[in-house]
Amino acid sequence: MRPRLTFLLAVLPFIALAQQGQQGNPFEPPRASLHYAPDRQYDLQHLAVVTTVDYAKRTITGRATNTVSPLRSGLTELRFMAGTGLDIKSITVGGAATTFRREGKNVFVRASGLAKGKSVNVAFTYVSSNAQGRGFGQGGGGWHWIQPRANTVDPLRVGFWTQGETESNSEWAPTWDYPNDFATSETVTTVPADWIVVGNGSLVSKTFSKAYRTAKYHWKMTQPHATYLLSLCGGPFDVKKDNWEGVELWYVVPKGMAMYIDDTFSDTKDMLSFFSQRIGVKYPWPKYAQNSMYDFGGGMENVSATTLGEGSLTEARDGFFRSASLNSHELGHQWFGDLVSCMDWGDIWLNESFATFMESIYFEHSRGPDAYMWEIEGNTQGYLEEARRYVRPLSTKMYPNGDSMFDSHSYPKGGAILHTLRRFLGDEAFFAGLKAYLTKWRHTPVQSSQLCRVMTESSGINCEPFWKQWIDSPGHPVLDYTWKFAPDREPMGPGRILLTVKQLQDTSKGTPIYNIATKIGFTTNGLSRGGFRHAPVHITKVEETFDIPVDSRPACVVLDPDHDFLREIREVHWAKEELPFILMDAPNPSDRTIAMSRLLDDPTETNIKFVTDALNADRDREQPAFQTTAKLAGLNKPELRSFWMGQLENPNFDRQAQAVVALGRLPADAATTQKLRSLINERAPIQVVVNAITALAAWDKPGNADVFKQAQSIKDRRGRIKRAADTALTP
Repeated sequence: MRPRLTFLLAVLPFIALAQQGQQGNPFEPPRASLHYAPDRQYDLQHLAVVTTVDYAKRTITGRATNTVSPLRSGLTELRFMAGTGLDIKSITVGGAATTFRREGKNVFVRASGLAKGKSVNVAFTYVSSNAQGRGFGQGGGGWHWIQPRANTVDPLRVGFWTQGETESNSEWAPTWDYPNDFATSETVTTVPADWIVVGNGSLVSKTFSKAYRTAKYHWKMTQPHATYLLSLCGGPFDVKKDNWEGVELWYVVPKGMAMYIDDTFSDTKDMLSFFSQRIGVKYPWPKYAQNSMYDFGGGMENVSATTLGEGSLTEARDGFFRSASLNSHELGHQWFGDLVSCMDWGDIWLNESFATFMESIYFEHSRGPDAYMWEIEGNTQGYLEEARRYVRPLSTKMYPNGDSMFDSHSYPKGGAILHTLRRFLGDEAFFAGLKAYLTKWRHTPVQSSQLCRVMTESSGINCEPFWKQWIDSPGHPVLDYTWKFAPDREPMGPGRILLTVKQLQDTSKGTPIYNIATKIGFTTNGLSRGGFRHAPVHITKVEETFDIPVDSRPACVVLDPDHDFLREIREVHWAKEELPFILMDAPNPSDRTIAMSRLLDDPTETNIKFVTDALNADRDREQPAFQTTAKLAGLNKPELRSFWMGQLENPNFDRQAQAVVALGRLPADAATTQKLRSLINERAPIQVVVNAITALAAWDKPGNADVFKQAQSIKDRRGRIKRAADTALTP
């Protein structure tokens, strides 16, 4: 699962801060309690769900047949889960009617004469009606009816989708609804004749009834999976089909949106090839569908059939594969979360941290090392924001409920820790371990310790100490470091770097003093990329000083220059003399960005030249090293006009858009005005066009009204250009 991050990042900090102030850490008692996977009476072997959809009445009628094999003799009741909104009409065991009792979501089915290991079918017939149309879960988990927008009639904005994680598929199909048991599955769904239904596995058949004007879709998944990954999406769709190494691909969008399929999904084949090769395990399912649905936020990795929000559809003028982050995350889950799933929600990091990490390594593959390092930096900062409110172990049994585990520990922190494990083991051992893990536990629910054991056995490196401090303990290292040079004789000759490192983290609630083998980076060369040298340091204490011999006085020193492990350094004590060397030479783009910002704190002509030279050299189309030029633009220096005009030719769309903003902060002149007018067209990047309209409107609304009127007819996915033009034409 990947939530709609824009909304979550904006809202969750305020919710969590309020909760933190009122109730403390949500992962400590009394809000939290111990959770274990529930006991099982049987092995769920197969789930077959037959449903008929009546969209006009917002009603489904269903029959869910659970094939189970008792694990013990003498059972008289079998426990299943079913939403309280389901009206269960009857239940049969082995074809014979039986009685049942309900306790909340639990349904206890009377059974007798069951033999250990002998399979039996337990079938539920049921109806669920919701005339108001929101569906089970009121738009959240379970079954969701897609509704027309208020005060509009759109015959194509209809349909439904299901959402199972964490324990919501039982809201529309009675079954065992917890990830500690895997089963094969199939669905037979009857819908209006002009609808399409996409389910898990392979499409067995689709049949049409002229008499009833209906279509029936039969999907079957012959490989076992957790029941929360069962999925149905139905409605009037545009579908484009393709094939990758024998795997059928479905790209599914709401009717009328086929024009966005290629710009959103044409890198799917590259993702499939890269992940299969990098992990050493081929994509394991018979097909892969990506279903873009109205009302859905983010993405959900339903096995072989990911559900995505319709809002994630994109177009080329938005930038380089803007949906790749979401799409690679959900595809990564098809291995980590679907092929192998966590046994209980306390280990959801085995799903979500891995999908976050898979997203990062795909960016490394498709956009280069700077993109990967920015992914890790983003994960680190996303976690640290939450860590200011609370910390918890990555793997834990102590939590309020399953849904609470989907936080910035399970996603970004876990992604950064997997990067840490990668650097600790090295690529060969790390990826060989992941292959061994997926191979050994294929189609199996697992616990965190099982991954630790596989990584240990595969690499020969005991990973238990790593697990102890990074996975099973809360918090993270908070470091502070300073250095000085001790010359042997000459001030610029050979000598020693005296590096003092302190660990500042609060250890009162279980955060350890970390044992970390790392390094420093330093340079004694001129201002040219690639001059950093390295020396090892091994941090083990609250405070320690390292004596590192060097052949000349270093121009700068950076601890952990490659950001090999998750850490927080609240203040870097870089001298102003170090900044140009870090800007030009540091291997990590976030360190270079900090150096750029600090140079601009003192915007001398020399410092600005350092910055503009670095930016001019930064011309990667997919992922520049420097993500923002806002601080330089904020200087409002007319003498930088030619620099910003040059940045309009940068191949990166975001850099072009930032250049337009910077030019708009300067006084208008004829050449710049003409240039910005020329950018308002149907080919330029959308944000470039929007920013050009805004800048021209600030300079001279009447004088540029003609180009604003032309812009009103330029179409884009979300209507941003027209809205900007409408605003510019408002008196």
